[in-house]
Amino acid sequence: MAIAAYPASLTVGAVTINDIVTYDLPFKMDMVDTTAFSGSGGAAVGTKTYVPTLFGVAVKASGSWNKTDTGQAALETAFFARTSCAMVFKPNGTNTYTCAAWISGYNPKADVKGVVTVDFELTINGACTPA
Repeated sequence: MAIAAYPASLTVGAVTINDIVTYDLPFKMDMVDTTAFSGSGGAAVGTKTYVPTLFGVAVKASGSWNKTDTGQAALETAFFARTSCAMVFKPNGTNTYTCAAWISGYNPKADVKGVVTVDFELTINGACTPA
């Protein structure tokens, strides 16, 4: 079943970040190759084996640049102050991912044939709690 994305939201602290039209949550687990000669450890000969190590995610959020929006202003302030933010991501408006994040990228963009847009990159710092 497909789920509509229009109820999605992104908040910094308790403040909704407005005018964001897309964000990605690319959860990633680092994997260490543990493949050994002769298929030791129970692996079939000629196959690779791995052990999961570190978990992380760098969220990319994009939308219309809005200097008057309290949420976007909080991200801009955190970026230049090099401070971490409490973030809540709601991809369907109900289920959440709560994390602390560094604002690791801030990119306002202007195009003479378009509107001013903004890209944020938020690097999750520590655990991310799904609910």
